[in-house]
Amino acid sequence: MRIFVAFEGSFEPFDVSTDETVEAVKLMIKDYFQIPLSEDEQGRRYLELMYAGAALKDSWSLADVGISFCSTLKCFVKEEDKPTLCVFNAVTQETMAIMEGISLLGKKVSDLRTLIALRCGFPVSVFCLRTPEGLEMYDCNQLRDYQTDLGTTLRLDVWDGWKEFLMGCLLGQKLQVQRYLSNEGPVLKYELKQMLN
Repeated sequence: MRIFVAFEGSFEPFDVSTDETVEAVKLMIKDYFQIPLSEDEQGRRYLELMYAGAALKDSWSLADVGISFCSTLKCFVKEEDKPTLCVFNAVTQETMAIMEGISLLGKKVSDLRTLIALRCGFPVSVFCLRTPEGLEMYDCNQLRDYQTDLGTTLRLDVWDGWKEFLMGCLLGQKLQVQRYLSNEGPVLKYELKQMLN
């Protein structure tokens, strides 16, 4: 069957079979237009095909998506930077991408913790960072002291007793937050201050 591909102002016909995968069509387009694609430690450059406003996944076949004779696919070259570091937040169970420059790896752990605190909203004083091996990272050391390379995933852990309290704050669950408030005056004062931040 014949389909058409719109790419950077060009509109070209391609003869494909109905059971062809999106990945195979991308390879045809790459070869036809001689598009340089790459993937390295800094990022990747790849093709994205769209049909009827939706991005197509590589494993899909053209027939499954409903692409028929004389359909038009739009093709784009996408560039995606890889994160300098990733941080898995043990409280929210989410991984946060840190997209700062590679110079971040030469900075102190305290600089990274400050950046993370701004991104996730947790006070710096309630969490620590750990290496992939589980080693606690200290503020005064540089990230390179822990063999932290480009793309490493670190772990954010909160101090004992703070996980439930912080989750309650994040979700706005007043009763859960109250349940975990301390009875000790200075600790309670500190917890209330963190809730307002």
